[in-house]
Amino acid sequence: MQCYICGGEMKKIKKDVEATWKGRAITFRGMDAWVCEDCGEQAYEPEDVRLMQGLIQGTLKQHEYPEIMNVEEVADLLRVSNQTVYNLVRSGKLPATKIGREWRFSRNQILALVKGENFFEQAAGLVAREVEGSGISTNDTEIIQKHLAEMGQVRG
Repeated sequence: MQCYICGGEMKKIKKDVEATWKGRAITFRGMDAWVCEDCGEQAYEPEDVRLMQGLIQGTLKQHEYPEIMNVEEVADLLRVSNQTVYNLVRSGKLPATKIGREWRFSRNQILALVKGENFFEQAAGLVAREVEGSGISTNDTEIIQKHLAEMGQVRG
């Protein structure tokens, strides 16, 4: 194989490949790499690159977001800018709570929105089902449902 940088000869070797993803260091041991004997440029087979990317994104992505998220984490999860998150909060389309000067978001609420579900409508329905036959009055049920609906509104 010829080097695409300097035109030198590339030799296939086994080596450990270090990658960084979101500040995390990851090492893949014993990967096949093409290394230029002249300039040191390295290249990998496309299927090996896809494997490394898939492993990094598949294993680390699942546990990346905490239950209570900040603006940057929500923007990353939704693949939008921080400003878009602020705009969604301001328009009432994204449930958020302001703590001091910072906005906080429930990961479950954000994921429910992405899935097209209304988290608070589901919670209100669950409460209504739970209280049937429990002796809680219809008035109490309405108050609980109203409170859950208000929790879904953005507060400044």
